[in-house]
Amino acid sequence: MPNSYWYGGLVVLSLLLLGYALWKTRDGRLLVLHFCLAGLIDPLEYFILILFPAYQYFPSVTGGLWLDNMLGSFSSNDFIVPAVAVTAAAFHLRFVWLLLFSILFMVVEWLFLWLDLYGHFWWKLLYSGIGILIFLLLGRHLWTLIQRNSLNKPITFFYTFFVFLFVYGSCHFIQAHALDVHDLSVGWFPDQTRDHIAVSELIEAFVALIASASFFMKTSGRITMLIVLLAFDGALLALEIMEVDNVGELLFYVLLQLISIFVVHRIVKYGTRREVS
Repeated sequence: MPNSYWYGGLVVLSLLLLGYALWKTRDGRLLVLHFCLAGLIDPLEYFILILFPAYQYFPSVTGGLWLDNMLGSFSSNDFIVPAVAVTAAAFHLRFVWLLLFSILFMVVEWLFLWLDLYGHFWWKLLYSGIGILIFLLLGRHLWTLIQRNSLNKPITFFYTFFVFLFVYGSCHFIQAHALDVHDLSVGWFPDQTRDHIAVSELIEAFVALIASASFFMKTSGRITMLIVLLAFDGALLALEIMEVDNVGELLFYVLLQLISIFVVHRIVKYGTRREVS
């Protein structure tokens, strides 16, 4: 069976789990929680997958080592792991169930290792089990806070930040690698794709900070944040970190950032039942 089928199976299973949770609870806020939890994994993956590779995925989709690596990561960290966390949170599953899910993830990871669908460098199965258990507990706790309308401003800030990382990060990846709108380079790694991804993640985090801060601002503050964002994009061009072929692609690049901020503000407002100031 081709490697891509196994990874595709994880995506399908994720959608089934998420769809079941949404159908049973009739609460669309769970989808926003999924976005947040998927974004929450991103900073950790930046260090243990991109900067200091702990493991590698082999979905064999594109033929490119790092593009395949990222697609494998998406199937795991953007789909199956947060989908299980959302399902567990939706039904308020007890600790023993979360522990069983963590063990099941370790078994699946072992199977992927055995089938050469995935490889370890310095990572261990136990790390995954402990990390996923903590992640499931965090997702359940966060959902409890949302249901009780107990999210304070700092938590809402980070909630917005991670939702934006997922939403914009996914669009930013497609914009670069599927639509070939822009190229990024800082010269950190010989592999151009890895180099692009390394700086892309930092850019997404910076824009996420602007999106999260502006969520609480009035119109004047948001205009200021817009100016900062445009200046940041201009600096990327001036320093030749980012390259675009024409004005149209530059406009598309900036427009995606602005639309993402607007959409995420509305998503978070709905997902937390919080008014945007």
